Amino acid sequence: MPLAISTDAITEKNRLASSSPWLLLLEIIYPNEPSIRVCWNTENITWDGETWYAAPFKLDDLEESKESNVPSVNLSIVDIERRITPHLDQYKGGVGATVYVRIVHADHLDNTDPELEVMMEIMDVAIDYMNVVKLTLGAENLSNYRSPPDRFLKGHCRYQIFKGSLCGYGGAETECSRTYEKCKALGNEVRFGGFPGLVGQGYYR
Repeated sequence: MPLAISTDAITEKNRLASSSPWLLLLEIIYPNEPSIRVCWNTENITWDGETWYAAPFKLDDLEESKESNVPSVNLSIVDIERRITPHLDQYKGGVGATVYVRIVHADHLDNTDPELEVMMEIMDVAIDYMNVVKLTLGAENLSNYRSPPDRFLKGHCRYQIFKGSLCGYGGAETECSRTYEKCKALGNEVRFGGFPGLVGQGYYR
């Protein structure tokens, strides 16, 4: 399917010469934190109601292999103003954080729809002695998710947190073996997280 771009982008693409560049924007999103927004430019810009800070960075070509590995691309950012490094320290590298790569044109920043948008996640992180942040970005790896997603067990509770909101036990006991027998002994079998009515050991959906 051909890539849909705006009429403004088509006009700019077909110019023989232009003094206005295409801008590469990066948005890095960590949990419960304001997004980090940088642009490959010599000055800050405002796009989509947000400030994008000028930063030197390099985005390599997307790497693919015949071994069915997750496609990846290397991103290097010179973090002079230390906008990224503190988040890497806080989130132990930030592996799994979401990264949006967008392309816009400098003459059409009023267009809030990027000409290209790709969502990836951080797969690996390194920082060298010159404070260059090197990120390996990749597509979501579906092999990290269990399939089928749910597991039904007859005599074992699926709730991870004892006395949590799902468990609901409020007594004096401090430990639980997460079995039906233990839950019944505590008088909490109504909230048991297993499926005693199943025949056999369990069933995967």
